Amino acid sequence: MSVFKQIQIQKTLPFCVMLVLFIVFSCQELNLEEPKPEDLSKLDQSMSNVVPGRYIVTLHSDEINFRKSDKYEDVQLEMRKISHDILIKYSIDSDKIKAVYGNAFEGFSVQLEPFEFQLIKQDPVVEFVIPDQYVVGHSILKKGGNSGKGGGGNPEPEPDPEPELGIQPQWYLDRLDQRLLPLDGKFSTPTTGNGVTAYMIGAPILENLNEFNGRAINIDLTGDVPNEPLLLDWGVLNAAALGGENYGVAKGVKIVSLDVWDGESTVSSYLRAMDWILANGQKPGLVFLPLMGQTDIELVEFTINQLFHEGFPIFTHTFFGGNTCNQVPTKFDNVFSVGSTNFVDGLAWDSYGSCINLFAPGVSVLRGGFPEYQTNELFDLSYENAACLAAGVAALYLETNPTASAQQVYDFLFETSTKNVVRFSKSINNHLLYSGLTPLGAGEIDPNRPNYAFDLEAKSQRRNGNNYTIFFEWSQIESETNRLNVFEDGEGIGSVVADQGLWISDVTGRNLPPRTYKFCVPRTNLCSNEVTVTF
Repeated sequence: MSVFKQIQIQKTLPFCVMLVLFIVFSCQELNLEEPKPEDLSKLDQSMSNVVPGRYIVTLHSDEINFRKSDKYEDVQLEMRKISHDILIKYSIDSDKIKAVYGNAFEGFSVQLEPFEFQLIKQDPVVEFVIPDQYVVGHSILKKGGNSGKGGGGNPEPEPDPEPELGIQPQWYLDRLDQRLLPLDGKFSTPTTGNGVTAYMIGAPILENLNEFNGRAINIDLTGDVPNEPLLLDWGVLNAAALGGENYGVAKGVKIVSLDVWDGESTVSSYLRAMDWILANGQKPGLVFLPLMGQTDIELVEFTINQLFHEGFPIFTHTFFGGNTCNQVPTKFDNVFSVGSTNFVDGLAWDSYGSCINLFAPGVSVLRGGFPEYQTNELFDLSYENAACLAAGVAALYLETNPTASAQQVYDFLFETSTKNVVRFSKSINNHLLYSGLTPLGAGEIDPNRPNYAFDLEAKSQRRNGNNYTIFFEWSQIESETNRLNVFEDGEGIGSVVADQGLWISDVTGRNLPPRTYKFCVPRTNLCSNEVTVTF
């Protein structure tokens, strides 16, 4: 959890009160009426993220003859019968049912014509009828499907330069097990994740790859829809980063891939996977949940919270820019959100916000695949792989702490992360994932960081004699005038162009004392951290 999230949780409710509330809440039927949500069935079907004619139907649990069983197949069979009986009352073909849910909540997803929608939503058994929505990646996946291995569709822009000569393909692992740069060319972990299961929602994987060493299985929730090569790339690379024998963090973890992408990526399909985990998930275990975008379906958070309280930590990633606190599931308190860094511990992909819990390497991670499974080099999942690396470290921890709660896993990863090393993070949590499973050498959190509007770095370099050049670099900050005021030792000395991000200043003198610098947005109280430059 982020610092803000931790403070909020700790100061609002004692643990015993939270436990009582959870027990009471979990015994009640799904209730989205407090606070009362907008009836999403009224949502305009022309919205770009709405799946035309597809709905998620939730049912009043006290209005149906349903007894939850411990066996997933029995629950599915009973819920399908209940759903069939509802549709048949209105002469709607039950083949239109896409999925049924009985563990996260009682309901089903279905394809309906407008007049059928009007009939269903008035049934007394029905609680809500919610338009299904596409999630992030849907358009990319629809464009995929080249004839061989490798990513199809449009390549994403590369935000960072290629690594310098000498950096190995496993640079991201090398970075995880040491506190500071430069890389030492080594990677080792105290444990392997043995006995832990990682549930990866989304794309399928190839079970028989040597990289997985017999530890990976597929669960097909699509109804045997043929897999596009791009989907295999997606699943294999994420799984390899999390738990591959040679290229992953947790080399002993069991990987269960929940294949839900049946030609399109939707909220209802992700809910199907989470419903499966709630019924079949083994602990110690964890969940990798891809970013879903700006969906506003409250069932998503409701179901995620159930996973969290059942003891499954949930890991997700950031995307290409934007405030992570506006995205699902990164904005949820009970999800661990991982940002991306580049080769010099700088922010990659430009996502920002206090909802980022920490950062991990997220560029050129398995780009192009690995010798046993090669992909198109333009296909880059590094931003997702960052979250997979964090999930891998969580598996290492869970091997020796199998009864740890999801919150304890989050707290441990945050506690052991290397503090204040992510450059220009645009997040209060500028900390880097660490795989050593110890807080030794982690450093201290800067107590003043919440007061900084943006990050400033500065260093001096002697040109010759008593002549020096100071190099200033700062993170992006909005300014109406596109200027930033420069303060030296507390006194204003001029201004610089805000969106330039770089400024060079020459100074001359003998035995120059250290100087402090701070940049501020004009006519505001938005300022950077203060840096000290020595000569």
